[in-house]
Amino acid sequence: MVLLRELKRKRAAVSYKEASSDTDSAADSAHSDAEEYPPETHQARPQRRSARHAAHEQVEATNEHQASVSRTSRSKRRRKRMVSYRELSDNDGSDVNHVDKYEEDASPSMPQLKTKACPQVKAQKKVSRRRSQPKRALGAPLKHKTTPKPATLAPKILSDGKIPKWSTLPYQVLLDIFVYASYPLHDDNFFPTPDISWLAQMARMCSTFTAPALAALYRNPPIFALKAKRKALVHHLISPVAAPLVNYTVLPKRLELDATKMSHLTDPTHSASDLISLISSLKTLKDIDIFDSYDRPPYRPRSKSIRRWYYPSDLIDALRQSGVRLKSWRWHSAFLSHDFLWMKEVHTANAFRNLRHIIFTKFSFTHSHANELSDGENGGDKVPTSEELLASALAVLPDLEALTFVSSTMANSHLLPLLPENLVSLKFINCDELTSDILQAFLVTHGKHLEELELNHNRSLDLSFLVDLKSSCPRLEVLRMDLNFFSSLALSRDSDPNYEELLREGEIPSWPSRLRIVDMKNLRRWTPVAAKAFFSSLIDSAESLPHLRELTILAMVDINWRERATFRSEWTAKFHTVFLSKAAPPNPHLASFRAFREWKASGQFVEEKHDSFIDADDKEQPEEDDSDVPLILRRPQCVTGKSKSNEKWNTQRLRTRARPLSSRGETPDEYVDTLAIDSENLFIQGQCEKVAFRVDNFRPREDIFDERDFLDSEPSGDEDWNGDDEVVDGYAW
Repeated sequence: MVLLRELKRKRAAVSYKEASSDTDSAADSAHSDAEEYPPETHQARPQRRSARHAAHEQVEATNEHQASVSRTSRSKRRRKRMVSYRELSDNDGSDVNHVDKYEEDASPSMPQLKTKACPQVKAQKKVSRRRSQPKRALGAPLKHKTTPKPATLAPKILSDGKIPKWSTLPYQVLLDIFVYASYPLHDDNFFPTPDISWLAQMARMCSTFTAPALAALYRNPPIFALKAKRKALVHHLISPVAAPLVNYTVLPKRLELDATKMSHLTDPTHSASDLISLISSLKTLKDIDIFDSYDRPPYRPRSKSIRRWYYPSDLIDALRQSGVRLKSWRWHSAFLSHDFLWMKEVHTANAFRNLRHIIFTKFSFTHSHANELSDGENGGDKVPTSEELLASALAVLPDLEALTFVSSTMANSHLLPLLPENLVSLKFINCDELTSDILQAFLVTHGKHLEELELNHNRSLDLSFLVDLKSSCPRLEVLRMDLNFFSSLALSRDSDPNYEELLREGEIPSWPSRLRIVDMKNLRRWTPVAAKAFFSSLIDSAESLPHLRELTILAMVDINWRERATFRSEWTAKFHTVFLSKAAPPNPHLASFRAFREWKASGQFVEEKHDSFIDADDKEQPEEDDSDVPLILRRPQCVTGKSKSNEKWNTQRLRTRARPLSSRGETPDEYVDTLAIDSENLFIQGQCEKVAFRVDNFRPREDIFDERDFLDSEPSGDEDWNGDDEVVDGYAW
């Protein structure tokens, strides 16, 4: 056993590499290689006691010699020249084995020939590519395997080639075009988009485009999106220019500033003074949003501390002296170094007096900021709470219409009754203290003027307030709710809601008649009976919802999968039948005058007029010059009845309708064609452009992984195989 162990340790590496067809054999070149690169000297081994050991030693020495010759041959070839594995063309009449010689004689300027390589060469190329791949570090996240998406070609439109004179369009029309085409200039992480350079190109293209393109670019200047040019952009807005073609100081209407990067606005020395100069020079500002990039989902604090930034007093003084009239402003508790009485004093300034929208971020009822008055200063009266002081700061704003609370526990039963009664828009985002009882009591007294209500990620809020929604908010037009919650820590799993049931049995929601958008996502933790009552309330209220245009219901019902499939099919068919618009797509032959002329000249003017995935309305069509016979012969193929009055919706017709609608994000057609719904007496509203209805048992999570997250980005190694290689025992070699 000891001898075997020693043999294993001293055994040399054996090379199984086959001799390449483009080189000489190892035996022929061994002598020349040995002269240039002498073999390594080894120590003498002791004599073996048996013939078997001697034979084994001889084989081992032979293997070592062959491996050494193979290594020296490879290194010599690498030093001498680069081997090309491409084949010769048929016109040369040469053999593939003389590729190396051909490469030596070829001139550098000779064009490369595109031919197919032989199987052996492809195997060697595969090995070299696999060795050149960098190894992924242990524990590193897997990269998405990105597959190139096929380019979507725009439909070709026939035209007469007459280009409209864009330079004759009015300024306001061009401004709207540029704003619509370039929005947004940066993404959620404040990385610039290509639209910034596109607007700059449009401004240099034509003198008529200069003013509207620059106005679209400087309306919300991407200061923190352009990291390399941030200082130049700020100084460009601050520094006056003699006789400028465009007055840049009147173009900005909104400023979005990241407070965590405010010290690096231009440089650490002059950032504060440059900020004051920037605010003072922009005379037409309407919106200022100083935010923290972490004030968005998942709404968790930073893992490491950063330099704190506070609202400087010089900033407020600059706003007072600049003469601007702000329309929106954000108050962040982390940037506030004064009390609520100071906030009330700021609101009385001319720059803040006409505020219409205020955002409060991370205000807590335990957060005092030294705002509590002592008993001696208040004459022995009761000390006002933080909620009362905040409400008094809002009471001095007569034009306030919109309020937004983000991650604020101060949005509770003490603050809501003190809010203004003329609010038009109200948003509560990630407010854990907000419950359905508190919100319902507030809407009864303050909801008469509400037109928009957004309630996202509020862990303690259920749907019980919807019972009196129609009477408490008669003017409500937009209702949005997202019941996806987030954990307080990255490694914890405490994202469950705080309520027991989303909607209790016996509670029937009521819907205001002016609703235009209903967007409710991640509805969960309720019984099937309560879910049916919720869905039925919308179906039954279809007649009283004539303005509804967008309907999104994403719910989870915890029942057996067979029952859930039936449940999903039934309600999906109802929602699509009752609310989804059945309008025909636009006729492509009416895209231009030339397309219409060619369509009319082709003789198919009447036959293709109603060629769509649904039939025409039952209204009488106007008479045309051509005959209506092809249209009359075509109609019996689309309906099952003999006349319009007894027309039925069979499964074939429903499937035909659902195919075009799936491109707009609706549920696939296999859910729609499973039930016959013509037997029920349902009011068909049919005005919604978007109906997204989904029922499953999927638990919402913060990070949702799919198949791409578990695929390695490294190539499999078979990309070059075309199926022509020799197959031996089921393997391609």
